Amino acid sequence: MPSIKRYLPFGLKRWVKESAAAMFNIPMSRFDVPISLMKVLPRKRPITLIDLGASTGSFTSVLDRYCGIQKALLIEPQPKRIETMKAKLPGNRFSFACAAVSSEESTIEMDILNWDYSSSILPVRRDIPTVTDAIDLGVRERIQVQASTLDNLCAAHRFDGFIDLLKIDVQGAEGLALAGAADVLRRTGLIWMELSLQPLYEGCVTIEGMIKLCRDHGFKLTDLEDCFRGSDGELLCVDALFSSK
Repeated sequence: MPSIKRYLPFGLKRWVKESAAAMFNIPMSRFDVPISLMKVLPRKRPITLIDLGASTGSFTSVLDRYCGIQKALLIEPQPKRIETMKAKLPGNRFSFACAAVSSEESTIEMDILNWDYSSSILPVRRDIPTVTDAIDLGVRERIQVQASTLDNLCAAHRFDGFIDLLKIDVQGAEGLALAGAADVLRRTGLIWMELSLQPLYEGCVTIEGMIKLCRDHGFKLTDLEDCFRGSDGELLCVDALFSSK
């Protein structure tokens, strides 16, 4: 017998789900915004955002629906993704930089993987079976990308003033990103960053080292959310929220 849920209108199903979550005090994200960010972001004031490792711009789009974006700088090394984002996010509120972020200026060769959300300026490790069983790490293409510091990219795009949220999703290169972001970090309120519990890329800084780096810049760890697990269920990556307050 088919489930009655398939015949219910979407709005009614959402209302039932939200009502149940409220009754039992279960956190729920209506806009696909991470629960940790829903706790700290304003609902009635548009924010200023740097989306580092912006991919297709989905993170920025979700936050624009949730609280609004006053202005945002989206940084992504894959040129095709930049064109996708420009079509998705028109208007002068959004600026785009086709670049990889690192600790210095350079031109580097970057592997674009078959599961390209895992592409990085660092070499990916292929000796962890629970990772290779979960995602396809084969190389689809190699591209030349311009690497720059976050401070220099912000200066080039005149992205000044206070930054409500700095999102970093750079697949193991988080330490390199922070190394070139001294000015940006001084004027940032919150950091939302994907961190590895074990080194999934050669030369990456794992969660313990990144917590120390953030603390050295005046940020404290305030929340964690599950991000990526291996094929055996082991937690390999988390999303971490840091606050300067």
